[in-house]
Amino acid sequence: MLLGCGLLAGAAHGLSLESLALNLRAGRISHPLFKLEALELRLEGQGGELSLGRLELFGQQWHKARISCGRLALTGGAFRCEQGQLHLPGQAPVALSLRQEAGEWRLQLRPGPGEQWDIRQQEGGRLRLQVRQGRPRLLRLFLPREHPLATLGLLGRLEGQLDYGPEGLQGQLELKDGGFSSVDGRLAAEGLGLSLSVSGRQAKGSWQLQGRLEWHGGALYREPVLLQGAAQSLDFSGSFAAGAWRLDQAVLNWPRVGVLRGQATGGRNGLQEAELEASGLALEPLGQALLQPLLEARGLPRTTLSGEARVLARWQQDGLAALELEPRGAGLELEGGRLSLTGLEGRLQWDRQQTRLGALRVGRLALGRLESGSFLLPLQLSPRRVALSQGVSIPFLDSELVLDHLQASLGADGQDWEGALGLSIYPVSLEALTRALDLPPMGGLLSANLPAIRYARGEASLEGALVIQVFDGYLNCTDLRLIDPFGTVPRLLADVEARHIDLGQLTQTFSFGQMTGFVDAELKALEISAWRPQAFKARIVSSPGSYPRRISQKAVADITALGGGGAMAAIQSSFLRFFQDFGYRRIGLSCQLENGVCRMGGIEGLDRQGAYAIVEGGGIPALTVIGYNREVHWDELVARLKAAISNSSRPVID
Repeated sequence: MLLGCGLLAGAAHGLSLESLALNLRAGRISHPLFKLEALELRLEGQGGELSLGRLELFGQQWHKARISCGRLALTGGAFRCEQGQLHLPGQAPVALSLRQEAGEWRLQLRPGPGEQWDIRQQEGGRLRLQVRQGRPRLLRLFLPREHPLATLGLLGRLEGQLDYGPEGLQGQLELKDGGFSSVDGRLAAEGLGLSLSVSGRQAKGSWQLQGRLEWHGGALYREPVLLQGAAQSLDFSGSFAAGAWRLDQAVLNWPRVGVLRGQATGGRNGLQEAELEASGLALEPLGQALLQPLLEARGLPRTTLSGEARVLARWQQDGLAALELEPRGAGLELEGGRLSLTGLEGRLQWDRQQTRLGALRVGRLALGRLESGSFLLPLQLSPRRVALSQGVSIPFLDSELVLDHLQASLGADGQDWEGALGLSIYPVSLEALTRALDLPPMGGLLSANLPAIRYARGEASLEGALVIQVFDGYLNCTDLRLIDPFGTVPRLLADVEARHIDLGQLTQTFSFGQMTGFVDAELKALEISAWRPQAFKARIVSSPGSYPRRISQKAVADITALGGGGAMAAIQSSFLRFFQDFGYRRIGLSCQLENGVCRMGGIEGLDRQGAYAIVEGGGIPALTVIGYNREVHWDELVARLKAAISNSSRPVID
């Protein structure tokens, strides 16, 4: 184009174009940055038009592009196209002016108000691009239609300069108030502040580049992760040619997180291979930025990381290929302190093609108020499965827990995890356990063998029964299920029965008066949501058999308070005040919880006009305790029980 117009300018020197119609054709013009083919210049009146059979610029091609000039002048060896427009197929026209004077060409594009893209070609083949108030959307003209950036609504303002010459390429660009959004909204940015400095040279058909990209502010969203600009900087060097690119070295400096180094290769089809390595990464800010959004997207609880780690990751075109993780004094804590791991050390290796071995040292494991000692987890990591390579003993209070087996695998859908756990609890002091839980101390031992706890589709379930010996009796828990255990609102379902519980030990432990005898209990269809009972059917009755059955004055008052009687209704004469305890024949109390209300009941067959018997008298002196409130709100019932336990004073009987 430049050669053809130059010839035309010389031929038409001094001619008036008012009545001149002239066509000029040229074959091909090549430049390292652009190529032109099948040029045709048509002059008519004061204007003209330049048709381009093919235009190639920055690797993008257009066919049948054209430049129209409202005013076209060829005088004194100079060429000027004023009031012009660039017409590219499928794009809106762009205002332009094109000038050639004294061996220098200048192209100015005005896509919008105040926006200027100025391209100059000087002697020696030097090119300079200057941008003022440039809109990034113009860059879409030079991207292939299938390129991901071509579909984004690019926003912002560009300022800067780019120089090209025999010695290479050099420039600086700055983006202010940048932004974009994908059609589906899964990729977006706003308020971006970026600056780029780059230099390079061309050799053997490829460009060798190096530079620095700085992110000053704004936010970038890639579902579900939202990143904030906070002076992150990326130093890079690499090359690209014919649709292929290679990143030889990249160093990302991320304030508060650390320094990440990597290499990558790719092409028109995206990433082919990449490697990323970092040492001494600060896990807390990294977890807040990357891990927490991923957990929240899956409905998992907020998780806080601490400590440092070394990370090595390798990608291939079809995804993550290998990962190495070395935590150093690291920690993990679930929201609310339900679970925490501290003092994590070790090395974990995962490979998509083979099974690898690793080990993780845990300094301390805490479940609520319960804590363990230090232990080692030997792990076997397969492409879709992680498991213990051998059993593990975990110090726990004055005993130990033994993980007989543990495995977790990725489901067929590639999204949900499934797993199984075998656990043995060796005899542990109930006194030590209850003190650790800040409960009234209990005597006895706790032991259990849980050969199969399974997790699938968001639900953990116990196969078989959990049996706990307590108060000279036992608790038997069946149909135990924990739904969404790692979610924000876990639910527990179970059936529990208790047999031959010693009332003397029970009431002494909880300061609930004094009673002798034994009881059996059932807790059917128990449902706990967010650690609060939602529904159950509970019943307590005297155990069969012959044994001493006595109840103290305080126990009478506490039981009466649960029934809402307000006094010891069974005491009918004042001489009973001289007795410290009374005999009874049997005990019965039931509660069916539904919608926050507990429907109360007592001993079967002893209902009296809406009232119900909780304790049936027997012996000398005999005493019967009556309850009057059939429906009691659960919160009120719990408050009554707490008050009865905390009030250790003797009742006054008149």
